[in-house]
Amino acid sequence: MRQLNVLVVDDSKVNRMVIARVISQHGHRVIEAADGAEALARCEQQLPDLILMDVIMPVMDGLTTTRQLRERYNKQWIPIIFLTGMSEQEDVLAGLAAGGDDYLTKPVDTKLLTAKIRVMVRIAEMQQRITQDAKRLEAYYHANRMEQQLAEHVLHNLYGDQHNTGIEQWIKPTVQFSGDIITAAKSPADTLHIMLADSTGHGLAAAIACLPAATVFYAMTQKGFGIHAIAREINKKLKQQLPVGRFVAATLVAIAPQERTITVWNGGIPFAGFVNEQGELCKRFVSSHPPLGILPNADFDPAVEVYRWQQPGRLLICSDGLTEARSGDGQLLAIERLTAQLAAPLPAPVIAPLAQLVSQHLGRDENVDDISLVVAPCSNAQHSPPPAPQPHAFTQLDSWEIRLGFGPKELRDDLGMPTLLGWLNQIGLNDSQFSDMLLVVTELFSNALEHGVLQLDSRDKHSSDGFGRYLAQRQQSLAALQHGRIDIAMRRDGKQLSLSVQDSGHGFDPALLPADCEHAAPYGRGIALVRRLCQQVQFLHGGSRVEVSYQL
Repeated sequence: MRQLNVLVVDDSKVNRMVIARVISQHGHRVIEAADGAEALARCEQQLPDLILMDVIMPVMDGLTTTRQLRERYNKQWIPIIFLTGMSEQEDVLAGLAAGGDDYLTKPVDTKLLTAKIRVMVRIAEMQQRITQDAKRLEAYYHANRMEQQLAEHVLHNLYGDQHNTGIEQWIKPTVQFSGDIITAAKSPADTLHIMLADSTGHGLAAAIACLPAATVFYAMTQKGFGIHAIAREINKKLKQQLPVGRFVAATLVAIAPQERTITVWNGGIPFAGFVNEQGELCKRFVSSHPPLGILPNADFDPAVEVYRWQQPGRLLICSDGLTEARSGDGQLLAIERLTAQLAAPLPAPVIAPLAQLVSQHLGRDENVDDISLVVAPCSNAQHSPPPAPQPHAFTQLDSWEIRLGFGPKELRDDLGMPTLLGWLNQIGLNDSQFSDMLLVVTELFSNALEHGVLQLDSRDKHSSDGFGRYLAQRQQSLAALQHGRIDIAMRRDGKQLSLSVQDSGHGFDPALLPADCEHAAPYGRGIALVRRLCQQVQFLHGGSRVEVSYQL
């Protein structure tokens, strides 16, 4: 049994001696006080575990003392048993009202006193456990709060800074943290990449599960990878890092303003679609893949869907928390009601009426799943390339040469342009030079791949739906590629930068370009731009080799 510190308050020394003897025989420590004022002083020195309080005493009576004790130590419970010769009910009630917990009548029955002390010991032990649990709970609460604040700071910095993307987004989590995330960033070629990801579960655990996906998304977008390669790498990371039963449904999108194309990889997100300025759904991108993190990478399908818009509009993507949200009477929110909210000319904002519509649909009910939606403008206006990143020159030499070759595996895995972009970032170009050379390298590498290795014909783009068919054929041919190669060399001689691109195919025939290729046809504009930027452009070996010179 736990040893108690018992304070005995009585103006009779004999009474204190008798009570003290009984208490000491049971292994408890006794502290004595002759009146209420002395009892308060004793408590200032050390709080007792139990107080036996006489009622009628000089200087300060027991009722007054008890009231002051309760006021001073209101955050800690100290059991107080009154010792009184008065047994009238009114006197007992007055003592309990003053803050007493029990009473004993004088002369004190030692057996009854012993029993009550045992009860108080059990209560004190229980109180101690409760206090310890409360302290542990408070410590856990503060630690958890700090962890939540840290997680919120990290997640906000990771997902919150999406300036210069032009997107609008809205997320309504079921708890503090959302398992849905929206990320957006522009590639070096001014292609807007967007990912809406929905992790299994809710709260912080679900948000953390999306971290690898966001990290890969930003890093590979910055390096110039396409969304199919990004989706494949995210799938690989999630498969490696998430426990069994955890996965991430996601839609990855690339919006190319120059080509007016939307490229979509959709794995498990219920709705993604292009809506024109009249609020009409022109194209819906259905989910044709399982969520990320389920399949091993050997079974991963990187196939994407490409759509080319004719008139301006907006891309709308939303998670299943929205498509499955029910109103109070159990009704789902029709997609047509959502798309109707997008009936507005660009660049008018539309996210506020969308969020209001969802809130009205839910009414007073809380959403049972995280709700997220993102809207991206798709304009016919011409876009200029983004500012080039600050280069980190690997050499300050005025004369050097570097060479690189890509085989079928590298071409299938979309490693060409990201590697070349890394090149350009390392050779000490200023912003203007970087922008020019990025356009030149992108155009020549794309021509070598599409027209040389894959043997596609740009004239197939000329019909109304030919551009989409062309891109679909490009995707199929690239996925099946088993043979082919592109070799690239870059050389600097003083202020002259020379670039050669050679493919293993039949090459690109510039004679097939229309006379006014910048305006007359949906192809050939890139070659005209290369000729404007470079001092010299030569097509050799039937077009399978292109050499250009650029003045630094």
